[in-house]
Amino acid sequence: MINSVGINSYYQVTSAGHQENKASQAHSHQSAAEVDKAPSLPDRQFDFTNMTLKEQSEAAQTLYDQGVLSMGEMAFMTGRYGLIEHDGQLGGTTLAQAQSEKFNVITKMKDDLATVKQQGVATDDVVKNYESMIRKLEVYQYGLNTSA
Repeated sequence: MINSVGINSYYQVTSAGHQENKASQAHSHQSAAEVDKAPSLPDRQFDFTNMTLKEQSEAAQTLYDQGVLSMGEMAFMTGRYGLIEHDGQLGGTTLAQAQSEKFNVITKMKDDLATVKQQGVATDDVVKNYESMIRKLEVYQYGLNTSA
């Protein structure tokens, strides 16, 4: 059985180079200002404040394909659903729940970060990667950095 600390530690290294490559390919005809600009609220494709694990996984894959998320961030955000989809359940969450129960992804990540900090099991890299991913999702969701 894989625990969440193991998953978190496994995905602590992101591939920033790959992310930059994907972003430059996907946006080769756009100015740098357009690439860096977060989607405006009406143009958001995903609502990270109200989605299922399945939707989170699909959103992460799409944002990775668009160059928004690194491979490590995409793997982190798709991993739990992928394990549930493969095994039928994980940590008390069934496949049916993962496909139907909605939650706030940003709030959940903040809570998870607080928990691993409190338990003292997170390395500096894990904390930095969590914080970076939370910032990216907040910028995507709200158009500003609320963690600053």
